[in-house]
Amino acid sequence: MPATKETRSDTARALRDALRAQATRTVVFHSAVAARLGITVTDLSALNMLSMAGPLTPGQLADRLGITRGGAVTTVVDRLEKAGYVRRSRDEEDRRRVRVELVAVRADVAVAPLFGAIGQSLPDDEETLAVLLAFVQKLNGALERGTERATADRG
Repeated sequence: MPATKETRSDTARALRDALRAQATRTVVFHSAVAARLGITVTDLSALNMLSMAGPLTPGQLADRLGITRGGAVTTVVDRLEKAGYVRRSRDEEDRRRVRVELVAVRADVAVAPLFGAIGQSLPDDEETLAVLLAFVQKLNGALERGTERATADRG
């Protein structure tokens, strides 16, 4: 039976509500994981960025996290280095440049198990995964644009 305009709007409303709940639960989950690890939510976001992107300069990391390039990112890196999650290394191409890299073993042992249930919730069939992937990529683009708009007027 094809969806009517009313059914579609009810479904769209329910999806928007579910996404809002998911966003809030994600924030609460990341707060709980960070507390369990003895780090801040920003520190956890930095670990996630490094896990996805590989080694970054402190400036690149700051830009991706939306924090200042000076003291704020240095404080994050210092905390994560002290906790054994990252290390600073010299860039091979430009020895003046420092890179921050994930200590994979530490992250795999301490962090990855706390995220296991999320990966287990994904469907098994490729067609559904492809639809979900396209939706999440589109949503991430919208979130990036929204973040840019929200931060554009900060002075």
